[in-house]
Amino acid sequence: MTYGPRIGELLGRDELPAVRIHVARHGSGAAWTNGSDVYLSSRWFAAHPDDVGGCLHEFAHAIMRAPTYDDGTAWLIEGIADYVRDILGHSASWTFAHHEPGKATAGYQTTAHFLIWLDATVPGAVRTLSQRLADDTYTGTSFIEITGRSLEACVGEYEAAQAG
Repeated sequence: MTYGPRIGELLGRDELPAVRIHVARHGSGAAWTNGSDVYLSSRWFAAHPDDVGGCLHEFAHAIMRAPTYDDGTAWLIEGIADYVRDILGHSASWTFAHHEPGKATAGYQTTAHFLIWLDATVPGAVRTLSQRLADDTYTGTSFIEITGRSLEACVGEYEAAQAG
């Protein structure tokens, strides 16, 4: 995988798993990941053959392999996967990092935008958050431990920066 080492670096993963790619004829989405298996919809990629970003998003999931995906982590896991897509320069007209008031923790591209801001404010924060998700040590105090501020305080600063 050409992007594997760079994704691993962004996510703080030194050892990369063997990622298996499957072409799926059926499925409700463009792509999805189960462990280190990435499934790409044949319909989606036939219509969007240049969607490298969609593949990178799924590769990020496969490389991170966060064991806990629940209400407390899903927004961040999806945001980090889109962050990887954007940092590697593969956003698309239908998916790109952007600010929407009050949506910093909504997941995907609005969270990616917040994470880009966060990493510029606290270099290495996203990498450390990713490592904690992958190691299953992410908790409600992780933002305080990593940035010195609560998640709520970070989001408040982000929102203020976007408004100003």
